[in-house]
Amino acid sequence: MPMKIILVAINAKFIHSSLSVRCLRSENVHVREFTINQPEDLIISELFSQSPDMLAFSCYIWNIEMVNSIVRTFRKILPSVKIILGGPEITEEHENADISVIGEGELAFKEIIEGNQALKKVYKTTEVVALEDIPFAYTKFEENKILYYESSRGCVNNCAYCLSSTTKGVRFMPMERAKADLFVFLSNKVKQVKFVDRTFNSNKKHATEIWRYLIENDNGTSNFHFEIAGDLLDDDMLSLIAQARKGLFQFEIGVQSTNEKTLNAIGRKTNTAKLFENVAKLKTAGNVHLHLDLIAGLPFEDYSTFVRSFNDVMRCYPDKFQLGFLKLLKGSALRADANKYGIKFKDSAPYEILENDFISFAELNTLKKVENMLDLFYNSSGFKTYIKYMMRENPYDFFHSLALYWEQKGYHLLAHKKMALYTILYEFSDRSLKARELLKFDMLCWENIRSFPYWIEEYYRYDNKNLTKFSGIHTFKYDIFSDALQEKEIRVSFNYKGGSTNVSSLGRN
Repeated sequence: MPMKIILVAINAKFIHSSLSVRCLRSENVHVREFTINQPEDLIISELFSQSPDMLAFSCYIWNIEMVNSIVRTFRKILPSVKIILGGPEITEEHENADISVIGEGELAFKEIIEGNQALKKVYKTTEVVALEDIPFAYTKFEENKILYYESSRGCVNNCAYCLSSTTKGVRFMPMERAKADLFVFLSNKVKQVKFVDRTFNSNKKHATEIWRYLIENDNGTSNFHFEIAGDLLDDDMLSLIAQARKGLFQFEIGVQSTNEKTLNAIGRKTNTAKLFENVAKLKTAGNVHLHLDLIAGLPFEDYSTFVRSFNDVMRCYPDKFQLGFLKLLKGSALRADANKYGIKFKDSAPYEILENDFISFAELNTLKKVENMLDLFYNSSGFKTYIKYMMRENPYDFFHSLALYWEQKGYHLLAHKKMALYTILYEFSDRSLKARELLKFDMLCWENIRSFPYWIEEYYRYDNKNLTKFSGIHTFKYDIFSDALQEKEIRVSFNYKGGSTNVSSLGRN
């Protein structure tokens, strides 16, 4: 009987899908996907019930601890099973693996499962596969799953914190093959496709041809996410992007730091001024969802320079602001130079920084609390108008003050419903009338509210004729639509048909 081989992916979230195992699958290989949030015993039971001869795990910083534990259990309950470990976390022969695959896995895995010769303990990439030789990853499309796609492999940059710093050169999927793959996504109206290309627009011709194809063949539904270098956008690219339907493209731009000494130390060549200039142009066009990223804990980035980087990014007012913390990835240049910068980091994955010569654990811990407020109130929907007004003078000071208040009140120890968060922000703002009006507006933009919290109900009155199942007209004591928040009573219409809120001013009462 043929061997039963199972490729196992343990994803970070249910909405994620694994590109790696799909690139390795073949006719005689089974694929199973789980998440780190599922009980370990469930995963073991599911795999054990398949009576596998060989288990191959794709290993990343988010799942390696769980993979190691599962493998140790299989050594006891099914000692005959062969264990293959591969992926970014496998940089040398692994103690829990019968076979360790280091680097790109397509050719190595093919050699292993064909079994034409004696198996080796370690397979290390010496020959790379042509991207066009990898079968299209998806045979079916599950609803509410993010799908991943690779149109190039490698990176033009050599950022010291990234594993791409260990490889040279970039390989591109032939354009006709890429278009054929994208046609499948478009035809099936998938919700979101995330390109895993490290710097998608490093090759202008490649990037613009794919963007143009997606614009010309837009199905009105799908969203495509790209990691790009903001400073590499030029007028031709910006003009093309401006033609896209709102919601078609989503850009993630890694700023990482605006401190030049830091950027030089990590080998990141960024024209920061050009990056912010292009972000401003994208914001003005208004049709691309923008994510901007910072990394705390990089060399030469102390607390004060990080605050400056934070404010530089936040003044762009991105749709999402991801504040990440340096992770010392296995095989990265910065991990090799950890002692040079006094970097202390956790021994277990994801190997997050604890402190270095430039920023203390206490300061990083403060930034963690700020990150929590950022994710809770800025990156989630429902607080946009209030947050934008409150952080207009100094964004970092606002989030830092909110973080201190949050902890002083013990809110970090509790779970909170959405409506309770509005009350917390109102009380944080000393119950001011402006805060009340801003938060009321945000509530109504978020949902067709019928039951307001006490601090709105005590003054709220309405004419029932102005309220329907899908609409409402509400009065505000300030002009919500003016940046200065002018004191002027206005009436605002909210329409909730079609799954989104349409808002329009009806002028003064």
